[in-house]
Amino acid sequence: MMMRFKKDLHTDTHKVHLMCLIASGMFRNKLCSEPDLLAVTLSLIPAHFSSVSKERMDQHYLSGLLKWFRSTFTLNPSLPSEERPDPRALLERRLSSLSARDHQEMTHLFLLVLRSLQLFCRLVLSLQPIPLKQAATKVNGRTLTKSRQETSTTNSPGTKVSPGTKRPAGGGKVKAERGGKRVRRKEIKEEDEDEEDNKPAAKGRPKPKNLKRRSVASKISYKEESNSEEEECERLSDEEFEAVSDVDSEDSEGGATSRAGRSKNKTSAATKRKSGGGKKTEEEEEMTSSGTKIRRSGGKKREGPGSDEWLEVYLQKSSSWVCVDVDHGVGMPHLCSQNATAPLTYVVSVDQEGFVKDLGRKYDPTWMTTSRKRRVDESWWEETLQPLLGPEDEKDVKEEKELQNKLLNKPLPISITEYKNHPLYALKRHLLKYEAIYPPTAAVLGYCRKEPVYSRDCVHTLHSKDTWLKEARTVRLGEEPYKMVKGFSNRSRKARMVSEQKEEKDLPLFGDWQTEEYQPPIAVDGKVPRNDYGNVYLFKPCMLPVGCVHLRLPNLHRVARKLDLDAAPAVTGFDFHGGYSHAVSDGYIVCEEHEEILRAAWVEDQENQKQKEREKKEKRATSNWTLLVKGLLIRERLKQRYSKKNQGLASTTGGQNADNGFSSDEGPAESGSCGGKTASETLALSWPQNRQKEEDNTGVSGLKKKRKTKREKKGEEQHLFPFEKV
Repeated sequence: MMMRFKKDLHTDTHKVHLMCLIASGMFRNKLCSEPDLLAVTLSLIPAHFSSVSKERMDQHYLSGLLKWFRSTFTLNPSLPSEERPDPRALLERRLSSLSARDHQEMTHLFLLVLRSLQLFCRLVLSLQPIPLKQAATKVNGRTLTKSRQETSTTNSPGTKVSPGTKRPAGGGKVKAERGGKRVRRKEIKEEDEDEEDNKPAAKGRPKPKNLKRRSVASKISYKEESNSEEEECERLSDEEFEAVSDVDSEDSEGGATSRAGRSKNKTSAATKRKSGGGKKTEEEEEMTSSGTKIRRSGGKKREGPGSDEWLEVYLQKSSSWVCVDVDHGVGMPHLCSQNATAPLTYVVSVDQEGFVKDLGRKYDPTWMTTSRKRRVDESWWEETLQPLLGPEDEKDVKEEKELQNKLLNKPLPISITEYKNHPLYALKRHLLKYEAIYPPTAAVLGYCRKEPVYSRDCVHTLHSKDTWLKEARTVRLGEEPYKMVKGFSNRSRKARMVSEQKEEKDLPLFGDWQTEEYQPPIAVDGKVPRNDYGNVYLFKPCMLPVGCVHLRLPNLHRVARKLDLDAAPAVTGFDFHGGYSHAVSDGYIVCEEHEEILRAAWVEDQENQKQKEREKKEKRATSNWTLLVKGLLIRERLKQRYSKKNQGLASTTGGQNADNGFSSDEGPAESGSCGGKTASETLALSWPQNRQKEEDNTGVSGLKKKRKTKREKKGEEQHLFPFEKV
């Protein structure tokens, strides 16, 4: 529960940070539309730029404008910075000094230039919130998240060495290798080859190349061949190479083929090592199993923040959006994505009217593969951006078509893992339990490791008959199940346990093409058509029986039973709790001719119920008052019964207790303090009697009894407490 709570908290923090970044971008975009700033900027632009009409503006015009901007405004990182500067005043100072401190300020200044020329442009932001998933690293062979790394580092500050192992000289770390003797033999063999090649420089030569890198390269396999090297390099520039396991490679190509391919790669790697003298180059050409040369960059990755803001200008001449970056020029979208902070996760744009649009598909090269794993839930993202989207016009429709065509024209992924949950393509191995490819003769778009690739449009979700009924559809008669799976309900599980066939597929599934719309039954002779369970399924409004109405009136069945009219409960869904599925009903189904009668009777019944509740409340209040009055009467009777005895007892004590501060009940009783009273008389006065004593005018006569009739005794006992009755 704690891990789930921390995960939800981290996800909520990611969402809040994302919303804050969007709000910051909208604020800065609005600031760049201030009329005063636009007027100041327009006064700085030469006249020949402002005299060109919008219909004649093209990329050549934007390139000339950007060239003038670079020559006029200088980038000076040494400008002073404030902790909390006023953004408007800061832009005014930058316009007066014709300089900027960083790439962001240069972008804002050029945005002012474009908008002062009445060009429709938008600010593009590459948002970098905190990662949705915490970075995981391996510590002692275990994958730990960032929060658990601190614990592992504190618990194990140094590397532990077992007593039987030899510690490395010079305080080096013990490196744990897997693979046993086979790995050590390979290392010894390769070291011998290096020694033979470079015997004179044996002492000063560098270490051989990383074995893991060569083994990963030897396991990569590509099935699709291109016509030229340029097309292949262009196709693979934006893709990430992923290594496949030894088991997968042996299953797909056979053990002998994979071993031959690995030996071939090892030979080519050894040849490169001999020719290069063991030094790594920035770009290495590796021979794949299919014989195609792939150029793979081995340079260092760019670290630190990048240029996360650029512009887009809509040109009426070409009716298209053109990307503009103050550092890399006009019409270079791939350079913008490459120079942004890695990894690219969210790319949004804000136009001069304040509307937001998601441009991740346009700039993110891995949007369909790895980027989706770094993004938040798509439904939440779409719902959040919905109030910020502007009205759809011709520009947006055309842009959507261009983006869709761009995604469709991209080459097929080359890794098996990239096909999982891919929005355009699918493999049979990644189909879920209730998914299937229809039609069976669907077109194969290509192959990945000998597996056919299908379009995502051919993947359909199947359902059982009951599930299709919830969608107001029924399976046509005579249809064969398109797929059979194991049912997960308790009824199916118990049936399999009885038949002793636990792996039996007993749940038939059908596709949408095997169903038809639900035809509701017809009410006849004032009787509501019911199902086998005595109610009516009303999952959709169209499932209401013909000639019936749905009344959401509580306890209507009780009124209908009194009037001898038919009313069936309406089942609108199912709720799973207590280990079973339970029907959820909402109102009742009655015939149309009985609607008015039932409504009037229900209103009258409600009035009667309210009257009964009112009477019940009054009766309860009367009983409470009666109980209170009886209690007060009992209290008064107790005071009258025992107060005189206490006074008499106090008088016998002779006032001694009053002088000592004690009450008649709390004062200490001594044998000599009763005056002339005997012990029996004192006891008779102080001890509570079971019978009420009668007092004469002369004094207390506790010894004499007066005969009473049975009626008098019975009347007296009615006022006695239980402990007073004989």
